Parts: sequence; structure tokens; C-alpha cells
Amino acid sequence: MESVKGHGRGSYIWGSSVHNIRIERLWVDVTRGIGKKWADFFYDLEESHGLCVDRPAHLWLLHHLFLGPLNADMQEWADAWNSHKITIKGEKKASPREMFTFGLLEQGPRGIGPLIQAEEEAVEDLAQFGVDWEAQGNTDILAHHADNNPQEWQDDRGFGDFPTPANMSEVVVEAPNCPFSADECTALDNELAQLVDVTSRDMAVRRLVWKAALAICIQMNP
Repeated sequence: MESVKGHGRGSYIWGSSVHNIRIERLWVDVTRGIGKKWADFFYDLEESHGLCVDRPAHLWLLHHLFLGPLNADMQEWADAWNSHKITIKGEKKASPREMFTFGLLEQGPRGIGPLIQAEEEAVEDLAQFGVDWEAQGNTDILAHHADNNPQEWQDDRGFGDFPTPANMSEVVVEAPNCPFSADECTALDNELAQLVDVTSRDMAVRRLVWKAALAICIQMNP
């Protein structure tokens, strides 16, 4: 945005994410709805069931067993969230999917033709532009934001404006190398399926899946 629109125009607001508090509401819902369940599960595997996060082979097994089920859970949660009704002040209740669909009908599809630029609005106070003041009083949202964005709560920034961050927030996850051949992976899956229900969505059963798979892998590749 800075390179296209130019500097000093407020096209992109650096610094505190009070301007992004609406997405923080969604992250709170994601964490409560699905993220915490999986995080607690992985911590339990590490603390009590032999998972060593410093060993690439263990990370590969974790991906092999649970990346598909985790993504399926996330997709199911997203589908449910997109269908639930949201209350918006001054408007009737509607789901995100309905808002998207009716937005296409009212505004037309986007991404097909040239984007019509809306008339620019003069913003007198960029520091307060777009702030969701109602959410600023929600302790759950603020606590979630503080836990996941500690760099924004440092008190050593002086008196000046927020500088452009040296690094954007991102998590790079490199796919671990598979320690087995294709035939060995097939053998692992077949033996595991005979020992435990690998299709179960019960987290206790998934714990058994991990323990059984780890034992098989140790036999195959000590």
C-alpha cells in the first residue's frame, strides 16, 4: 500500500493493532472454537507421550498423522462460522456468507474488471481512524491480543510515531523430510489401521494413534 499509494497518506497504519481489533475478535473465536483443542493435544503429546519437537522425524510423523484431520476440523469450523448470524449495528442480522453473496449482488463481482476507486475520505485523525472502541473494552479480546502480540506492548518506543516494522508477522513452517520410502509409509499406515481407529475424531483416540504410530516408527527406524 505504501509503494502504490505513497507515504504519509494513512494507506497502511503501522504500530498498535487497535485498528485490527475486529480480526482479533475472530482470532478469539478461532482459538476457543478449534485452536485450543489442538494446541492442548500437541502439548500433551510432548509432555507425556514421547513427542520431541526438536527431532525432524517426530515432526514429520505429527504432520503425517494429524495435518489432514486438523485442516478438516478448521474447514468445518470455518463453514459453521460463515453460516452463523452476526449482529451489526444499524443492519439486520446476516451470516458472513450472506453478506458476501448479497455484496456481490449489490456491488457486482470483484476481480473481473478494473476496480472503481471510491472517492477518498479526508481523515483528520489517523491515529483514531478505524478503531473499534467497543472492542477496546472487551478484556477477553485485549488479553488474547496482548498474549499473541507482545512486541506491541513494549514501553521503550519514545515519543515519535510508530516506525515501519523491520519484519512482518509471519510463521514459516518448513515441511519436514520423510524418513521412509513410499512403500514404508504405506506399511506404516496399514499396520496402524489394524491397531487403532485412525478415522476417529475423539482426541483420546488420536492420542492412541500417535502412541501406536510412534512405536511402529521406532521399530522400522530405531
